[in-house]
Parts: sequence; C-alpha cells; structure tokens
Amino acid sequence: MTGSALMDFLIAVVGLVLVVGLIFLAIDYLAPDERFKKIARWAVGGVALIVFLVAIRGVLFGGGSGMGAFSPNGLIEFAIGLIVVLVVVFIIYAVIDFLAPAFAPQIKYVVGAIALVAILVVAQRALFGGGLGVLPGGKRAESQFPAIGATMPPQQDIMTNEPRSWLIRR
Repeated sequence: MTGSALMDFLIAVVGLVLVVGLIFLAIDYLAPDERFKKIARWAVGGVALIVFLVAIRGVLFGGGSGMGAFSPNGLIEFAIGLIVVLVVVFIIYAVIDFLAPAFAPQIKYVVGAIALVAILVVAQRALFGGGLGVLPGGKRAESQFPAIGATMPPQQDIMTNEPRSWLIRR
C-alpha cells in the first residue's frame, strides 16, 4: 500500500459520498412513487458499493483505485446536469398544472420517471466517466470533442485525395 493509493482511495470515497448524496436528494423530488424511489436507491447504492469495493481493492492489492472515476470537473458537471433536470421538471410540472389539471397526476408520473432515468444516466457518467464532456479539461472533453483539447487530423476527399478545408476547424 502506497501513500498515493491511499490518497486515491480517500478521493474516491469523498467523491462517492458527494455524488450519492446528490442523487438521493434528487430522487426524493423526482420519483413519482415509492417503488421508483426504492429502485433508484437500490441501483445507486449497489453501484456505490461496487465503486467502494474497487477503491478498497486498489488500496490493498494495487490496481485502479476507485476506477479513476472522480474528477472535480465530473462532480461540477454532475451538479449542473442535476440542476438542469430539476429546473426542466419544475417548468414541465407548472405547465401541466396549468394546461391539463385533470390529467396532471398521470402526466407527472411519466415525466418523473423519465427525469429519474435522466438523473441516473448523468450519475453514471459522473461515477464512471468523469463527467459529461461539457467543461473543457475534463476526461471526456478531449475524446468526444477533439476541437477543444486537441487538433483534428485533416480530412481527405475520397475522390481527389485532397484535404477538405471546410472540415478543418481553425
């Protein structure tokens, strides 16, 4: 066990606690009934346990500690995604209450379930991918958006074998 592995473990545990806490707060607001809350909590809790066990394995036996999952950008992007989903759901609920009060419970149920799925997808990206690739400098930014952190290779026309200048960002 090295000091670096122990520090990686502590970072993984703190990141895990923060992400899981934020998810549980969002689940209380978004889940349309207790069954969905229970399913989401079990899913998030199970994933958190797996990440925690992998972090322990990394400290005790070497290897990846915490799956290399947590980064400050990932946590900030997760919070941004969470806030955006909550605001959108709030606006949708207000519109539903105004336009269709008779069908509001049924429509809110479906919207809440869809929002819960969106939150779980954003959480998965935060736990395992280091973010959504929105902020420059994140783990996904350079791989998904090459123009942000790296240069794109020149694209060639198939017929003339000349570079396509209109594809290259300058």
